[in-house]
Order: sequence, then structure tokens, then C-alpha cells
Amino acid sequence: MESSHPNRRKILFFISVLFVLFFMFESAILAQQTGGGGAPAFFEFWKLPRVWVGALFSLLGLFLLMRGKVTRNLRWALLVIVFFVFGILSILPLGSFARGMSLHPSPFCLIEKPFMFLRRSGTVPIIFLSILTTIVILNIIGNKIFCGWVCPVGALQEIVHRIPIGKKGGIKLRFSITNMIRILIFVLFIILLFSTGFSLLAYLNPFEFFHWGFGLLATSVLAVVLVASVFVFRPFCYLVCPLGLFTWIFEHVAFVKVRVNDGKCTKCNICIDKSPCPTIPAILDDRWSRPDCHPCGRCIEVCPEQALSFRPYKRKG
Repeated sequence: MESSHPNRRKILFFISVLFVLFFMFESAILAQQTGGGGAPAFFEFWKLPRVWVGALFSLLGLFLLMRGKVTRNLRWALLVIVFFVFGILSILPLGSFARGMSLHPSPFCLIEKPFMFLRRSGTVPIIFLSILTTIVILNIIGNKIFCGWVCPVGALQEIVHRIPIGKKGGIKLRFSITNMIRILIFVLFIILLFSTGFSLLAYLNPFEFFHWGFGLLATSVLAVVLVASVFVFRPFCYLVCPLGLFTWIFEHVAFVKVRVNDGKCTKCNICIDKSPCPTIPAILDDRWSRPDCHPCGRCIEVCPEQALSFRPYKRKG
């Protein structure tokens, strides 16, 4: 049986779809007005290998999660594949397809660079709007499915978090604190950029490492992220990433997400203890606003009552 608020969820989903359609065509019109190539160029970028391959990985994750097939070992294997495909493949001499997998622009730059372009010229290149629209669509279809199943930095953080260095479940930071830090970093970035031209985010970007230039700054940032990842689940995602902040907003209207079946849940809290993220208590309480869920499937896997599932509505009984 569906949630007691099925109509509200359907309305939110319908509004979200309308917003995405409006965002797509408004972006195309904006690009045309600013010399960006208009609607044809907007959709042309969806042919880039990293865009359609990313969509395929997202849909694969969506399928596996909805079928309840994501195990700890399978998740680890897929994270390694994601890291290779989106982090390493582009530097291999495998032709145009491999070159098309390069992180230009990276997920981080999708948020940072448009503001920099707006300050300098008042326009935004259509590629940023096109790829960002793709991520918005995927995120509304399946809760944060892009961040959880495509992002190479996110995948690497999860892989490193599995290193067993005298810990039990790692450190779970309070989301109210991490999200406030993430918001403050973004607000400070906007203030400094438009007042002085200084981009704070440029000094916090681990994706720069995956241009494989081995610069000191990029290497240092990634090293700090990975050391922190040993103890904290996806620290960069929760504390810094501007795209993570952006997709968290859209989590509120995601159609498919982790939901609890009240009729099966025994409040044993095994899912809380076994899951690395801080999201589970909010899921069990069926809160509308909750911490980022990078759908790893761990809570679904460990629930002995099969009370958690990745689905478009909440079940009772």
C-alpha cells in the first residue's frame, strides 16, 4: 500500500518534471541569445561519451537498487569500475571515445565555472547548462544517482573508506554541521568571486588531479580528501562539494529513493549501525528533508526484515 501522502509525492514529481523541461529549454534559449549555439548545441552535448555513459551507469545503479541486488562486494567492484571509466580511461591511448571520457568540465566545475563566466562576460557556455541539466534529470529520477554511481571522486572516497584501520563504522559527522559548512563555503565563494575575482573553490577541487598533471595543489587536495575518507564517509561530498549541495536540494523531489516499510521495520537499528552514511535515521522517520543519500544500497542489504527498499513510494504493511 502506498504512503498516506501519494498525491503530494505525485504533485512534487510532476512539478519537478516541469521544472526540468523549463530549465532545459530556458538554458537553450539563453545560449542562443548569448551566442552559445541554441537548442541544437544544447542537445548535441548529450552525445559526449561521458554524458551518455554516465547516464547508463546511473540507470544501471537505479535498476540494481530497485531490484535489491546491490551487495557490499558488488558495490565495491562497481566503484572500482566507475573510478576507472570516469577517472582513468581518458588518459589511455584508445581513440576518440576515451578522449571523450575526460573530465572537461568536471562535476565540480559545473557549479564553479558558470559563476566565473557570468562575472567575466555575463554569459555561460552551453556545455555547462547541458551537462548540469542531465544531472538534474538523473537526480530527480533516482535520488542522487549521479553522485553515487558516476562520480570518480565519490567512488574513490568510498573505496578508501573500506580500509579497516581500527574503526567500527567510521565517524559519522552531524549533517546539520557538515551541510552548514558546505553552504558557508559556497556563499563565501560567491561573495569573494564577485567582489574580488578570487575563486575559493579553485583551491578545493580534487577533480583537478584527474587531468593527471600531478600539480602540487591538486595532489594535496586529493590526498587530504583520501586521508579523511579513511575515517569519514565521503567527507568531500558532505563538507565541500558544491554539486553535492545542488543535488541535495533536488533530493527533496527525487521520485525513487530509499524508503521504509513501517509494517516490516522492527526498529532494530541494524541499518543505522551497518550503514556508513548519516542518512538512515531520517529515512526511518520518513522525514521529507534528510542528509545526502548517495544510494550505495548498504542499508537495504543489511536489513534483516527487508523493510528498506529503493522505490518510488513508501510501503506500509
